[in-house]
Amino acid sequence: MNTAAPVFDPIDPDQMADLLGTYRTLRTHAPVQKTPIAGGTWLLTRYEDIRVLLRETDALMNPPARDPAAPLAGGPAERIYRGLMVLNDPPVHTRIRRLAEIGMSRKGVSGLRERITTVVDEALDAVQERGRTEAISELAFVVPLRVICGFLGIPAADRRRLLEWTPDFFRIFIPAANDAQGIAACHRACQNYIDYISDLIAYRRARPEDDLFTALIQAEEIGQRLSPDELVSTVLSLLTGGFDTTMGMIGAGLYNLGLQPEQFQKLRADPERLAVPAVEEFIRWESPVGVTLRHFPRDVTVGDTVIPAGEPIWMALLSANHDETRFADPDRIDIERADNRHLAFGGFRHFCLGNNLARLEGEVTFERVARRWRSIEVAGPAPRRLNFQFRSISELPLQFEVA
Repeated sequence: MNTAAPVFDPIDPDQMADLLGTYRTLRTHAPVQKTPIAGGTWLLTRYEDIRVLLRETDALMNPPARDPAAPLAGGPAERIYRGLMVLNDPPVHTRIRRLAEIGMSRKGVSGLRERITTVVDEALDAVQERGRTEAISELAFVVPLRVICGFLGIPAADRRRLLEWTPDFFRIFIPAANDAQGIAACHRACQNYIDYISDLIAYRRARPEDDLFTALIQAEEIGQRLSPDELVSTVLSLLTGGFDTTMGMIGAGLYNLGLQPEQFQKLRADPERLAVPAVEEFIRWESPVGVTLRHFPRDVTVGDTVIPAGEPIWMALLSANHDETRFADPDRIDIERADNRHLAFGGFRHFCLGNNLARLEGEVTFERVARRWRSIEVAGPAPRRLNFQFRSISELPLQFEVA
């Protein structure tokens, strides 16, 4: 890559194909950059700059003078956008989050360990005799999808098709990063989800069960239920966030363990101790939610740059988590990395609601893989989605030897 700082463009396939390299160049030459996107969107790439702003209490998703959802106007994606907890500010965000937090605390998900272990072992059993696997579809996808769908009570027969809609749904989080074709795809995906979840809500109202889905339908906070669009959006957020980002983390871990066999052998030697820090390292390295958006109601000074009040700021979490001034040899995996205070889960009121579930799924997955496999090797190309917002490897052929 040319050492001159590029103008960041999330639609440029060359930049997306080498996103770590793009961010590395930006951190050195233009760590605070105003891009031409949506009339002027700032991009921050350094760890410390992002860490500080993530902790600010007055950050807004939707400032009064701007409407980030404007590119979605008039379609189903706008309906979903308006109801998504993560894209709202208090008091709406506070009310929805209190309801959505049902069962998502560390204590709430801890009781799922046995169920997650069963799901992981069943996935490993299915590929054991072959000694090879396409690890995304057969493990990284299967485990979190079965867990979150079971948690929400989504019928098994419906689960696979949900994956097909998710990448285009994720375009909703930063509409300005999409062209007209991307916006149209987002609308189609959102309409599919609206139709599906609305039918499921009607069914579950009539036939309540002991699951998180029913609890959300029945929950009340200061006398209010979620509105129909808020309920659809909240279920959709928990569902897609519950499997896609965790899929990215598991895929990234398996990929790196296959490329760095010494790290896999460390994990095998002490899986009970090292599974937890390994998961944190895989989350740091992949940063499945690669960027987050904020606005501030005041001027913000970042380094020598003053960002005027109300202007949109993209905080590149992936770049922060690969900042060489904060992490030694950041592009390599070290499952015993000390002081691994990554920013992958965001910050303050928007700290990832599903972080406890994701961490537990990763911990169980890598502990079971370490106990059941003697070796692991990447056996072919491992392409990834060319998407700077939500990152994951899309195919991962692996060969392994059973322990």
